Amino acid sequence: MKHPNIVSIKPKHIFIIILMIIFTRDTFSQNFVKVTDSANAIVTSQFSGNYFGTSWVDVDNDGYLDLYINRKGIYRNNGNGNFSMYGTILESNVNNLGNSWADYNNDGFIDCWVTSTGAAASFLFKNNGDGSFTKITTGEIGDSSYNTGWGNAWADYDNDGYPDLLIAAANAFGTVNHSNRLYHNNGDGSFSRVNMPGLTDTLAPFTIPTWSDYDQDGDMDLFIGTGPGGSVARDNLYKNMLKETGTATLVRLDLPPLSTDLQDGQVWNLIDYDNDGDLDACLTNYASSATNRLYRNNNGTYERMTEAQVGTIVSDLGLFLANNWGDFDNDGDIDCFITREGAKPYYYNNNGNGTFTRLDSLAFSLINGGNYGATAGDYDKNGTLDLYVTGSTLSNGLYKNELTNGYSWVNIRCIGGGPQNNLSNKSAIGTKVKAKATINGTSVWQYREVLAQNSFNSMNMLNVHMGFGNATVIDSLVIIWPKGLQEVYTNVQPNDFYNATEGQGIVSGINSFGSTVSPDKFKLYQNYPNPFNPKTLIGYELTKSSKISLKIFDILGKEIRTLVSEFQPAGNYKVSFDGEGLPSGTYIYRLSAGEFSLTKKMTLLK
Repeated sequence: MKHPNIVSIKPKHIFIIILMIIFTRDTFSQNFVKVTDSANAIVTSQFSGNYFGTSWVDVDNDGYLDLYINRKGIYRNNGNGNFSMYGTILESNVNNLGNSWADYNNDGFIDCWVTSTGAAASFLFKNNGDGSFTKITTGEIGDSSYNTGWGNAWADYDNDGYPDLLIAAANAFGTVNHSNRLYHNNGDGSFSRVNMPGLTDTLAPFTIPTWSDYDQDGDMDLFIGTGPGGSVARDNLYKNMLKETGTATLVRLDLPPLSTDLQDGQVWNLIDYDNDGDLDACLTNYASSATNRLYRNNNGTYERMTEAQVGTIVSDLGLFLANNWGDFDNDGDIDCFITREGAKPYYYNNNGNGTFTRLDSLAFSLINGGNYGATAGDYDKNGTLDLYVTGSTLSNGLYKNELTNGYSWVNIRCIGGGPQNNLSNKSAIGTKVKAKATINGTSVWQYREVLAQNSFNSMNMLNVHMGFGNATVIDSLVIIWPKGLQEVYTNVQPNDFYNATEGQGIVSGINSFGSTVSPDKFKLYQNYPNPFNPKTLIGYELTKSSKISLKIFDILGKEIRTLVSEFQPAGNYKVSFDGEGLPSGTYIYRLSAGEFSLTKKMTLLK
């Protein structure tokens, strides 16, 4: 007999309720807000045309992500949430479509290639380090009319430490009437055109190139979306034979179903969406006869996923362009944002069990009109991934991620050691980062690659971002550099920003965020003498009274000694450090005030 005040619930209804609770939680786990402040140059800029891209990139090395938008130029991040238009020659042709960034000359400043379908508009722009750029008009790389194309991407395909360039030539689009261009970086500022059969001698509607080490053998492979724009054909995927033969040769891949399915391919991304350690594949398709693809990697055998297996991410209809991956809710698995021409974009939340749920209640659902490129990056330095989406004046927008779930995260800037040291390119393109943490009681490995093209004519920030849910420590952090050096760190603290320099260790607090003391409030000077044995002096200046700490670390980030930890008035200070008892080597000293830190290196020689 039932109690009159108790309602019985059938098991199937309990299951539905659980699903509703999970869905509700995920629906509000992201809190994107469109930036509308009219004082912000990004908000008030006017846009027109279609298919153009955008990228988050730190142009001036101040630790804040700036925004580049094709056809408009660079918007400099002022550090307060607002942007100012950077007057540069990158503001150019209305036919500009693609952009990709890399430090091609390894001088410490990131450079840009801009691709256009219009004549005399595709150029390499060298960053001069003072806020200006030089347009390179000499040599084969400077022949702009000859180098027209759609998308483009940098990668060091021959592992010599210098980023090379691939220009995807969408034949018969605009003034493009030639094959792809592959340019080898000669290391002296010049480039040589490479003849690669099957890649540079083929006419096709090549669209967006993506370099990625899909098989994790240590060299960069190439996947190119080759969308005819309304009909279907095989895409063009190439395996790099460098590790197998010693020569960087790109051979067209014959690996069903990846390379045999008929596509109207736009953007390929190689991502580990199920956190099993290998790279799965996602492709956006433009034609309605070819929906978006998600291929799960089962130990080298790829399986095309169905709606029943993963959700509507592979069955929704539309003219799809970008697929942009990132852990937008910091829960430990990567989510997917997809743009659609002529309609609102779609956001797919990764449920952590191999399936995705489309969320239609986020701020993106209000976009009217076409949306094309998209870039993810933490521009406001709060530990979450923000999005900028290109479109017409009404449909473009900056979406700030104001996540409130309290989940942990990490942000890592990888810096290659440079070819002069027989190490990797300074931009660290091709670097792999793996991290293990215990999330909800389960040990989870995550995987990322540093890439210079992973969206539609756009690229995300080069920094590696990972979310870790309720984890309190990163058990293992593995960085695999393009030259093969593997560095392992344990017990890494989350909720921090790190600089990882190849062969020199990882340091926290570099350009850290939410600082209570701005950089101009204190200075840290190079120790003297340097090198030293066994004593040296470390000087610093405070222009404002502050609670500060001065600590010494070894090259692996292990704390050696605290020299100062106290409140000090404004003034100049010198502190002696005695390295007696320590082995010779490189050491790091860090001055911190609030959440802002300055770090320098010193060398103990005995």
